[in-house]
Amino acid sequence: MILSIFMSVAIIVTPIVQIPKSHEYRVAHSTQAQDWKGFEPSLYTGKWFNPEDENVRECISFRESRHNYRGTNSKSSAQGNYQFIDASWRDSLTYMMIHESRENGDGLISEIRELRNKPISEWNRYYQDRAFWTAWQHGAGAKHWALTIPTGKC
Repeated sequence: MILSIFMSVAIIVTPIVQIPKSHEYRVAHSTQAQDWKGFEPSLYTGKWFNPEDENVRECISFRESRHNYRGTNSKSSAQGNYQFIDASWRDSLTYMMIHESRENGDGLISEIRELRNKPISEWNRYYQDRAFWTAWQHGAGAKHWALTIPTGKC
């Protein structure tokens, strides 16, 4: 009797479907994202990226931190490669990046939320590059580096 009960139970196995990871997701988890020093082409290539502004990004990166993604400022809370004021920028940047992630479905929303609990100098290269482009917004955000690039150009 017990054997017949077990024999009559049908087991339905649903195959696990792998959802392809977005380009931004793969890059955010790449070995290049863990490289903390030196200038390299931007790992972020999403909505706000503009290859024509890479020279400006390089200039700002050099002037702010000498291309050091772990850079910290001894006179303020500015951190990271682009020297964002940690106290005021961390929430704003993550908010803007989450908004973009919702639009493009890159699968990074939960990770971006977690960045709120990390100093910007501990964000990997991908997230700091993404934060730069998000703040830069095709040049509209140049004012954030007005002291670095007083003329608006490097």
